[in-house]
Parts: sequence; C-alpha cells; structure tokens
Amino acid sequence: MKKLLASTAASLLALGGLVATAAPASAHTPQVSATCTGLDVSLKAYSAKDNSVTVKVDGKVVKNETFQRSYSTSYTFPDSSVAHSWEIDVRAADGKKYDHAQQGKTTPCASSPTPGNEVGIYVYKKTDPAKPAAWENSGPQTLVDHKPGTDWYTTFPSDLPREVCGDGWAVQQDRIRQDGTFVWPEMITPPKSALGKVLTGSKHHDLDDLVEVPECAEETRPPVEPETPAVPEPEEPALTIVPPVAPTIREVCGTDDERFVLPESTDQISYTRTEGAIVAHPADGFALGESAGYVLAEDGASASFALDLEAAVEDCALTPGDIGAVCEADTPYLGYEVFLPEGYQADSDRPLSITFLNPGEGEDYTVEGLPLDGRILWPGASADEPRAWPGWERQSDGTYVETDGNYAWTRSDVEVLFQVNPDYSTTVRYPEGTASCANPPAAAAPGPVSAAAPSGPSLAATGATAGAAGFLALLLVGGGAALVWARRRANG
Repeated sequence: MKKLLASTAASLLALGGLVATAAPASAHTPQVSATCTGLDVSLKAYSAKDNSVTVKVDGKVVKNETFQRSYSTSYTFPDSSVAHSWEIDVRAADGKKYDHAQQGKTTPCASSPTPGNEVGIYVYKKTDPAKPAAWENSGPQTLVDHKPGTDWYTTFPSDLPREVCGDGWAVQQDRIRQDGTFVWPEMITPPKSALGKVLTGSKHHDLDDLVEVPECAEETRPPVEPETPAVPEPEEPALTIVPPVAPTIREVCGTDDERFVLPESTDQISYTRTEGAIVAHPADGFALGESAGYVLAEDGASASFALDLEAAVEDCALTPGDIGAVCEADTPYLGYEVFLPEGYQADSDRPLSITFLNPGEGEDYTVEGLPLDGRILWPGASADEPRAWPGWERQSDGTYVETDGNYAWTRSDVEVLFQVNPDYSTTVRYPEGTASCANPPAAAAPGPVSAAAPSGPSLAATGATAGAAGFLALLLVGGGAALVWARRRANG
C-alpha cells in the first residue's frame, strides 16, 4: 500500500512539473493608431515563425513585410490636408484564428496653408528674334525657378540651360495667387496658358537684360573623306501637290472647338485637331503645297494651322454698363453692370467675381458669386453697427481716427477687375468724403456709436430717401473713371 501511494505521488509530481514548465499560450496583440498626419502599427507576442503584415494607404501597398515575435512601423501621409483610407492585414504563422484585419479613414488636419503670392520665371526662344519679347512671340517655355512674394526677378536665378546660347532668347515672369496647392508646370507651350485663374500679373523681357548670354560654340566637324561615286537611286514617282484648306472661323464667342470648324478630310488630305492647331496630313502619292495660315513641317509630312486663341478671347470680352462709386445712407458702395458677349453662356446666374486690385504689395479684395448687375459694399465699409469706413479706425471711446489700414488704398483711384471668363477692368474713385457720406461724422461722440437716421443717397438714389435718379446715375465721383481698359489672358 505504501508503494502504491508513493508511486501515485511521484506521478502527480511529474505531471505537475510538466504543467509548470509548459509554454504559455500566445497572446497576439495588434495595435493600430491613425491620425490626420500618419499611421502607427505595433504587433506584439506573435510566434517565432514568419508572420506577415501588409499595410495599404489609399488603396496602395506601402508596407509588405514578414516578422518574428513583434513588429512596429510608422507611415506619414504625404498630404495631411485631405482624408486618407488605410487597411492592415496580419497573417499569423501559428493559425488563421490569430489573423487580424483592420481598416479605417482619417480626417484632414484642421490647419491649411495661408494663400500668398509667388513669382515664377520661364525661359524661351522667341519665334521671331527681331521682334520684342512677348507672349505672341514665344516658343515653348521652360520653368527655371519660382519664389514666394511679389518682387520680380532682376537677375537670372540659376545657371543657364545648356541649350541657351546666342541671340533670340527671352524670359517671362508670372505672378500667381498661391494657396499651397498650385504646382508650377515645367513646360508651357503657347498659345495655350497653363496658369489659369491663379495668374495675377506677368512681364516679358529679353534674357540678356538679366544675364550675359554666351555665344553658340561652332560645331566640330570630322575631317572630310574622299567621296566615293554615288550610285544613282531609282527615281521616285512625282507627287501631286495639293494645298490644305483653311478652317472656317465662326463669329461666335466660345471655345476653339466651337469657333474653328475642322475642314472635311478627302482622299488627298486628312485633317486632325490638336491643342491650339489644326494639322493636315497628305495621303500616299500627294504632297502638301503652300496655303495661307499653314506652316509646313521640315519633313513635309504635315502642315499646321495655328488657332488664334487671342482673337477668341478678344471676342469674348465683357461689355461694361454703368459702373461707379455711390453713397447711400452715408455708406459707400460700388454699383456695377456688365454684359456677357454674344453667344456666351454662363454656368450659373451668379457667375461674376469683382476684385479691387491693390496697387502696392498687399492683398487684393475679391467678392465672388455675384449676379451680372447690382452693388456691393466698398471694402472696409459697414452699413451696420459698429459703422466702418475705409481708411478709418474706430477707437474704444467710439471716435474714429484715420489709418493706413482698413483698405485705405481704395480711397483714391483704384482698378477694379470684373471676371466671368471674359474679363473687364476699370478705374473707380472712392466717393468724395463729406459730412453726409464716405467718412465718419466730423465729431463723433464718445461711447458706443448709435444708429443715426439715414442721410440719403450721396451720389445716386436707390429708393431710400432720394428721388428716382438711376442707381448709377452719377459714376466715378471726382473723375476717377477716366481710364477703362481690358485685361485679358487666354484661360487654358
């Protein structure tokens, strides 16, 4: 009996030792942390065999690796201002029950870049070296540099490209409104612009105004070898010369596809439309002859007819109506009226934007989503309490003092740009400062400014207190609208 008890106790002790020394069960721990800026992945307590992990961001694989025991990685989103989707797929080596899949989507970071100005510089070969540098005299343009700010380049910012030598080279400088998303194109091919509505100004000049342009090196020619008698080649059959037909130009406002009608192809010549041109190709047995408007390729295999997009823009200019400064109830407004060119269809009933162009280095003032006629408050003005006028600052005691801020630059002749797609601009003068309009009262009482009885329209009645003078009957007080000009640029 004692032997039986001893044997049983020994067995129990041995079994207990096995249980005590057995490996603990695997406690796989996947952890994923996603923010607006990036993704962190941590995998712990996996088997010592090859486990695998795949990380996808916006549908693309950014990590695909194997690991033993543990794994961690981080991924930073290239653009934190937009939302990103992500997926994690973990395959455990010790069984599918330990596999882990997780996915989600981030939200954009709250901060966004502050819009500002940038100036870019392009170099190009003039199409006619004898003529001045201009958009109309520009070959393909190559980006050289760009910088924040509004100052133009006065010296060439880097080494000249290898192909630049001799006469006939020029530069174009473009100033744009940069919101942090615009990417400068490396190449621009006139007459198509690639800058669109972000363009706020440009200038051209010859390249040698900024840098000394080297002379072109003479080609190194190999020594002339004695000529061997040439074996005459069999003569090709003579080709029939046919001149290409110019496209028909419709007198309407619209895109180049609408204005320029592609000629009908024949069994002698076929016609295709490319960006900014119509191209003619001869059929077998035919050669292209000269034709007004067409430029024959060096190999004679095609001829191009450049589409005059500048003329299309001219025909699409806005037509101005009554435009000018006006006062009502001692508050300054800009009254306006513009008309779309014939044949042009706007994409909404409020397609207009109005921009007061700052003549200095400061920001312009823009109001968007406007109808084609109406009025807007003058920049810096307020018709409600507390009242405000451009060039004046309200003090804590309710009085006003003159200031260089609060759009004081709009109080003299200021250029105003009207844009739908066609553009129009004019110079407008701020209303004459009187006791009844355009400035604070001559002696404002201390304390909060209370609403005063309307003093009536100063320049044009709108039905408030004056008779039936037209809303814009008196335009451009003080003769400020002497200058009217059209500012256009092809919008690609």
